[in-house]
Amino acid sequence: MKILLASEEITNKPREGSLVFLMHLCRFLHREGELTVVHAVGEFDPDIRALRALSPKTLVTMELLRITRRERFDVVVYVPVSGLTSFGIARGALLRLLTKSPTITIGLQARRVDRLHALLSAFGKPDLVLSPVLAVRERLERLGLDTGFIMPGYDDRLFKPVGPEIRAQLKSKYDFPRDRYILLHVGHIKENRNLEVLLRYRDWGPDVQPVVKAGQLEPSWAHRLRMAGIIVVDEYFSDVHELYQASDCYFFPVSSPTGAVDIPLSVIEACACNLPVLTTRFGALTEAIREGNGFHYYDRVSEIAEKIAAIRLSRPETAAKVREFSWEKVFRTHLYPQMQSLVRESGGGGAP
Repeated sequence: MKILLASEEITNKPREGSLVFLMHLCRFLHREGELTVVHAVGEFDPDIRALRALSPKTLVTMELLRITRRERFDVVVYVPVSGLTSFGIARGALLRLLTKSPTITIGLQARRVDRLHALLSAFGKPDLVLSPVLAVRERLERLGLDTGFIMPGYDDRLFKPVGPEIRAQLKSKYDFPRDRYILLHVGHIKENRNLEVLLRYRDWGPDVQPVVKAGQLEPSWAHRLRMAGIIVVDEYFSDVHELYQASDCYFFPVSSPTGAVDIPLSVIEACACNLPVLTTRFGALTEAIREGNGFHYYDRVSEIAEKIAAIRLSRPETAAKVREFSWEKVFRTHLYPQMQSLVRESGGGGAP
């Protein structure tokens, strides 16, 4: 199967969930077919054919036109960095028009579907839109687009439970206080992440120590967290799984729908390491992961101290909740069958 994957940005050093998704998607598709990637910025694995043929601002470039005139693809997968905005839907439709191939567009975050979506969809649309956001799928279906579900996953070679001895060693490796209860959060340090909740951590127990691993970082917010005694890790490193394994609990305070992907990658990764999790009822989490066995939702900030106290008395079994969410299983379940079906329907020769 000849596959064209398009996205405005690709990287093998991702600092946010959507780019982690894209990195693993590239590697999965490279294993499953003859993959070409077109993008605007970023660097990627040297064994994957990646061409700078997109613009972050305009729908089409001369290089993209040359590629689509010269080559034929069985299927196109487009992951807009902006998500399922009207621009993302329009570029997905344009890729379908240029390649004359079935096209799947993927968006992981909640986005407003408005009149411009309706206008653009009247002129063309991708064959299928995948998203974890039910409300977005329903609104797009009312515009005549076919939709389906997809979600982030985790790397099951890296994100796995460790015992107390390894956890203690990793706390020392990252200079975390050995005698403190490490409460980890991974993600952007910015206004819409609701991180001001962490400033109340002294009310949650005398030995609670928050650690925030930053993706994108607003300096004023990072300074505010550090001044409150919160450990902020703001450099990139490839062994991020070790931060989870060095921690005692994972905390996800985000409430704004634009603050993270609808099923947050970091929550899945924390569960894969069998960490207890305390989270808001964010996005589609409540449908993906049931409460219990170390996984707790909270509705009010006043509940956090009590929830953490209960978590510390329990034995987590969160790894079992995400056993089916590895990247391989996610893509095999929610993407690859749809790709094969579209290729067969279009008469392409690459599907098995």
